[in-house]
Amino acid sequence: MKIREKICAWLFEASKKPYAFIFKRNKKAWSQTSSQLLQFPEGTLGKKVGEFLRKNQFELLDKLESHDVYHVITGMSTSVKDEVGMQFLLLGNGKRSLYLFSTVSICILLLPEYLKYFMKCYKKGKLYHPIHKLNLKLELNNSLNEIRWRLSQPMIQINNI
Repeated sequence: MKIREKICAWLFEASKKPYAFIFKRNKKAWSQTSSQLLQFPEGTLGKKVGEFLRKNQFELLDKLESHDVYHVITGMSTSVKDEVGMQFLLLGNGKRSLYLFSTVSICILLLPEYLKYFMKCYKKGKLYHPIHKLNLKLELNNSLNEIRWRLSQPMIQINNI
Protein backbone atom coordinates (compact mmCIF):
# COMPACT_ATOMS: atom_id res chain seq x y z
CA MET A 1 0.00 0.00 0.00
CA LYS A 2 1.29 3.44 -0.91
CA ILE A 3 2.11 5.88 1.88
CA ARG A 4 -0.69 8.18 0.67
CA GLU A 5 -3.17 5.29 0.90
CA LYS A 6 -1.91 4.57 4.42
CA ILE A 7 -2.56 8.21 5.32
CA CYS A 8 -6.13 7.93 4.00
CA ALA A 9 -6.66 4.66 5.90
CA TRP A 10 -5.33 6.27 9.08
CA LEU A 11 -7.64 9.28 8.58
CA PHE A 12 -10.65 6.97 8.17
CA GLU A 13 -9.75 5.06 11.32
CA ALA A 14 -8.94 8.14 13.39
CA SER A 15 -12.14 9.96 12.40
CA LYS A 16 -14.72 7.22 13.17
CA LYS A 17 -15.21 7.82 16.89
CA PRO A 18 -15.13 11.64 16.79
CA TYR A 19 -17.54 11.59 13.82
CA ALA A 20 -19.98 9.32 15.67
CA PHE A 21 -19.70 11.39 18.84
CA ILE A 22 -20.20 14.76 17.14
CA PHE A 23 -22.60 14.01 14.29
CA LYS A 24 -24.44 10.88 15.41
CA ARG A 25 -24.96 11.61 19.09
CA ASN A 26 -28.77 11.49 18.84
CA LYS A 27 -28.83 8.37 16.68
CA LYS A 28 -29.72 5.05 18.33
CA ALA A 29 -27.23 2.21 17.86
CA TRP A 30 -28.58 -0.99 16.31
CA SER A 31 -26.93 -3.22 18.94
CA GLN A 32 -26.49 -6.07 16.45
CA THR A 33 -23.48 -8.38 16.37
CA SER A 34 -22.16 -10.20 13.34
CA SER A 35 -23.35 -13.47 14.93
CA GLN A 36 -26.89 -12.11 15.20
CA LEU A 37 -26.82 -10.91 11.60
CA LEU A 38 -25.69 -14.34 10.44
CA GLN A 39 -28.99 -15.70 11.83
CA PHE A 40 -31.00 -13.85 9.16
CA PRO A 41 -32.35 -16.01 6.31
CA GLU A 42 -30.17 -16.72 3.27
CA GLY A 43 -30.12 -13.94 0.68
CA THR A 44 -31.27 -11.21 3.05
CA LEU A 45 -29.33 -8.03 3.54
CA GLY A 46 -28.90 -8.93 7.21
CA LYS A 47 -27.26 -12.27 6.40
CA LYS A 48 -25.03 -10.67 3.74
CA VAL A 49 -23.92 -7.95 6.18
CA GLY A 50 -23.10 -10.66 8.76
CA GLU A 51 -21.04 -12.52 6.14
CA PHE A 52 -19.26 -9.29 5.15
CA LEU A 53 -18.39 -8.57 8.78
CA ARG A 54 -17.16 -12.12 9.41
CA LYS A 55 -15.07 -12.17 6.22
CA ASN A 56 -13.41 -8.85 7.13
CA GLN A 57 -13.21 -9.64 10.87
CA PHE A 58 -15.30 -6.57 11.74
CA GLU A 59 -18.19 -5.81 14.03
CA LEU A 60 -20.73 -3.07 13.38
CA LEU A 61 -19.66 0.22 14.92
CA ASP A 62 -22.38 1.77 17.06
CA LYS A 63 -24.17 4.58 15.22
CA LEU A 64 -22.06 3.96 12.07
CA GLU A 65 -23.79 0.74 11.02
CA SER A 66 -24.87 2.14 7.65
CA HIS A 67 -21.26 2.31 6.45
CA ASP A 68 -20.81 -1.47 6.37
CA VAL A 69 -24.30 -1.92 4.93
CA TYR A 70 -23.36 0.46 2.08
CA HIS A 71 -20.37 -1.79 1.35
CA VAL A 72 -22.69 -4.79 1.02
CA ILE A 73 -25.30 -3.02 -1.11
CA THR A 74 -22.71 -1.50 -3.47
CA GLY A 75 -20.48 -4.57 -3.54
CA MET A 76 -17.43 -2.42 -2.78
CA SER A 77 -14.47 -3.79 -0.86
CA THR A 78 -12.70 -2.27 2.12
CA SER A 79 -9.59 -1.31 0.15
CA VAL A 80 -8.67 2.37 0.43
CA LYS A 81 -9.52 2.85 -3.25
CA ASP A 82 -13.02 1.40 -2.73
CA GLU A 83 -13.57 3.18 0.60
CA VAL A 84 -12.99 6.48 -1.15
CA GLY A 85 -14.88 5.29 -4.23
CA MET A 86 -17.89 4.58 -2.04
CA GLN A 87 -17.76 8.15 -0.72
CA PHE A 88 -17.85 9.38 -4.33
CA LEU A 89 -20.74 7.00 -5.08
CA LEU A 90 -22.66 8.40 -2.11
CA LEU A 91 -21.89 11.97 -3.21
CA GLY A 92 -23.25 11.18 -6.67
CA ASN A 93 -26.22 9.55 -5.00
CA GLY A 94 -27.17 12.77 -3.24
CA LYS A 95 -25.73 12.28 0.24
CA ARG A 96 -24.38 15.49 1.72
CA SER A 97 -22.33 15.79 4.89
CA LEU A 98 -19.27 17.59 6.13
CA TYR A 99 -17.52 14.25 6.56
CA LEU A 100 -18.27 13.21 2.98
CA PHE A 101 -17.07 16.52 1.52
CA SER A 102 -13.93 16.39 3.66
CA THR A 103 -13.13 12.82 2.64
CA VAL A 104 -13.66 13.50 -1.04
CA SER A 105 -11.57 16.68 -0.96
CA ILE A 106 -8.65 15.19 0.96
CA CYS A 107 -8.59 12.02 -1.12
CA ILE A 108 -8.63 13.90 -4.43
CA LEU A 109 -5.45 15.60 -3.24
CA LEU A 110 -3.83 12.46 -1.82
CA LEU A 111 -4.89 9.95 -4.50
CA PRO A 112 -5.13 11.78 -7.85
CA GLU A 113 -4.16 8.60 -9.72
CA TYR A 114 -7.60 7.16 -8.83
CA LEU A 115 -9.59 10.19 -9.96
CA LYS A 116 -10.92 8.40 -13.05
CA TYR A 117 -12.16 5.54 -10.84
CA PHE A 118 -13.66 7.98 -8.34
CA MET A 119 -15.56 9.77 -11.12
CA LYS A 120 -16.86 6.40 -12.35
CA CYS A 121 -18.15 5.74 -8.81
CA TYR A 122 -19.73 9.20 -8.69
CA LYS A 123 -21.57 8.56 -11.96
CA LYS A 124 -22.69 5.13 -10.74
CA GLY A 125 -24.16 6.79 -7.64
CA LYS A 126 -26.20 9.15 -9.82
CA LEU A 127 -27.93 6.12 -11.37
CA TYR A 128 -29.32 4.80 -8.07
CA HIS A 129 -32.25 5.94 -6.02
CA PRO A 130 -30.90 7.51 -2.80
CA ILE A 131 -29.31 4.70 -0.80
CA HIS A 132 -28.78 6.94 2.21
CA LYS A 133 -32.54 7.51 2.54
CA LEU A 134 -33.28 3.82 3.13
CA ASN A 135 -34.11 2.69 6.64
CA LEU A 136 -31.27 0.19 6.56
CA LYS A 137 -32.17 -1.51 9.83
CA LEU A 138 -35.63 -2.33 8.46
CA GLU A 139 -34.10 -3.44 5.16
CA LEU A 140 -32.06 -6.17 6.91
CA ASN A 141 -35.01 -8.58 6.51
CA ASN A 142 -35.27 -7.97 2.75
CA SER A 143 -33.49 -9.72 -0.08
CA LEU A 144 -30.23 -8.02 -1.07
CA ASN A 145 -31.04 -8.65 -4.73
CA GLU A 146 -34.47 -7.05 -4.33
CA ILE A 147 -32.96 -3.98 -2.61
CA ARG A 148 -30.38 -3.60 -5.38
CA TRP A 149 -33.14 -3.98 -7.98
CA ARG A 150 -35.27 -1.27 -6.32
CA LEU A 151 -32.33 1.11 -6.10
CA SER A 152 -31.43 0.63 -9.75
CA GLN A 153 -34.88 1.29 -11.21
CA PRO A 154 -34.99 4.34 -13.48
CA MET A 155 -35.83 7.59 -11.79
CA ILE A 156 -39.07 9.05 -13.14
CA GLN A 157 -38.61 12.60 -14.35
CA ILE A 158 -41.69 14.80 -14.19
CA ASN A 159 -41.39 18.08 -16.05
CA ASN A 160 -43.82 20.90 -15.39
CA ILE A 161 -45.15 22.17 -18.69
